[in-house]
Amino acid sequence: MKKRNILALITASMMAMTALASCGGDSETSSDESSKESSTTTASNTGDESGEESDSPWQKFDDVKLTYLHCWNGTPKYPSDQYGNDVATAIRDKIGVTVEYEGINMSEVEKLNLMFASGDIPDIVNAPYWGGDGGETAVIKKAATEGRLAAIEDLLPNYPNISDCYDVGIVSQNYLENDLEPPEFEGHRYLIPQQTPGDENGITHWAYGIFVRGDVPEALGIDPQSIKTSDDLYNFMVAARDYGFKDVNGNDCIVATTYHEGWDYSGYQANFTEKKYTSYSLQDDGTVVYDVFNDNWMEKNLFMWKLVNEGLFDKECFNCTDAQADEKVGNGTALMASAQYGVIVNSTKITGLYDSNPEMRYIPIGPLNYADGSQLKQLETMGRSGSPVLFFPTDCENLEAALTYIDYVNSEEGTILVKYGFEGDTFEYNEEGQPRWVDSILERKASGDTSYEDELRERGINFIYGCFYTGDTCYTMFGENNPGDADAAVQEIEDYKLLRPIERLEGYPLSGLVNQYENYETVSQFAFQGTTQEDYQQRAFFAATEEEARQILQDYRDYLTSQEGGIFEDYMEFVNEIAKSRDDILF
Repeated sequence: MKKRNILALITASMMAMTALASCGGDSETSSDESSKESSTTTASNTGDESGEESDSPWQKFDDVKLTYLHCWNGTPKYPSDQYGNDVATAIRDKIGVTVEYEGINMSEVEKLNLMFASGDIPDIVNAPYWGGDGGETAVIKKAATEGRLAAIEDLLPNYPNISDCYDVGIVSQNYLENDLEPPEFEGHRYLIPQQTPGDENGITHWAYGIFVRGDVPEALGIDPQSIKTSDDLYNFMVAARDYGFKDVNGNDCIVATTYHEGWDYSGYQANFTEKKYTSYSLQDDGTVVYDVFNDNWMEKNLFMWKLVNEGLFDKECFNCTDAQADEKVGNGTALMASAQYGVIVNSTKITGLYDSNPEMRYIPIGPLNYADGSQLKQLETMGRSGSPVLFFPTDCENLEAALTYIDYVNSEEGTILVKYGFEGDTFEYNEEGQPRWVDSILERKASGDTSYEDELRERGINFIYGCFYTGDTCYTMFGENNPGDADAAVQEIEDYKLLRPIERLEGYPLSGLVNQYENYETVSQFAFQGTTQEDYQQRAFFAATEEEARQILQDYRDYLTSQEGGIFEDYMEFVNEIAKSRDDILF
């Protein structure tokens, strides 16, 4: 049975009985579940290639070997023996298929172009497909329309663990209409959206925010969670700067920093941000404006100028690497940092500060409020609006073997194998029937000893799933998203997630419609692609005066409106019209 229904069916059945008594039930829901059950049952009658009947719901192939390209810049680690490792052997014993992986160390767009130009396409490709203006998206769409990718719409229903990958909620409506099933695909499906949530628990909580060294608010007598506005934050930063804190080595401190290339300085600007999903705003008079032309955009960037100008912000962070940030945060040199909480905690574990100086562990500031004073959230649409995707070449001779492999990895049985390994060896079941790593592994994870990851990977454990999963329901099934989370979770991170919860927004994002503008590619090239906007903003941050900073920001507005004969004004007229085309527009 499909992995995302196994545990849910029990609960759903109990709820259905209650619902039938109170409101008459829902025959469509019952029919849908019956259809899924029937699909699985039909598959289970499939024999292996010798013609023998099998109890397995998966076809057994005759030692098919598939090639897989991980088209992401920066080759990940793979088992040294991709064919003979324990997990590969177990999968081959089950379905007779083995996948061997390779990665890249170059631009994803460049690799995709080279691959399609040469015609040398692996059996399975995993690549970025963020939709909209993404360069990879354009290359993959072009390949599909040129007949280079295999259409899979007729085959997907045969694989119940991935057949719902196009359902709204797993992917968003705008992603479905504009990128997965765009008009140019003429009704065909060429892609499997990947790393998507199977239910609300499957949404990754990134835990973004600003975090401060724990001894700082203690020394200043300030409750960091009371800081909700930019004025509160500014005053806190000034007090921290003037106190004279030292890092773990006795060196002078910087007040606030980020990780690679300024990620994520927007955390310090959160109080200027409206609670919305796109870069467009609906004004009181009913008109739509691009955010760069909002007062908030000007003010939030001038706030960053103020922080840099007054020595409250790390000037080096806009060009730093994550390794440099690890050192600044890991030694407590930066009193504050903005990024994902897990990244910050990890920096202190790398250096040992987390255990040697627990008073210096970083704790949350705020979170800051939105501009309207409401609580900051992690906003998500109903399903992902861009994702990694899997696709296959038109001449793939083993397409059914590839889809069987993906379907198996996404089943409950396959997920347990590839994530947890082997019962009695690397995991045991708890009283709730959920897999849990054995104590020897959990102890190493909790202590920060990551060598166990390499050892498990050599056996093929806990690296395949991320390459293939779609509609993730691991938390619903297992009570944890990743092995060890439930037993070795960092409690302060889990607590922080409650302070900035996930909120799913219904509606169709306006950003999914604006690309219908006839000259959208022209506008996109100067307005939305590249680093031009960021270049102007950073120049403003380093300006000598506020007036000069304001002028640089105004210059960027003028740049937008002057390009290509002033086409941006016409574009915004189109945006205002298209915003009226649906009654479910999400800004």
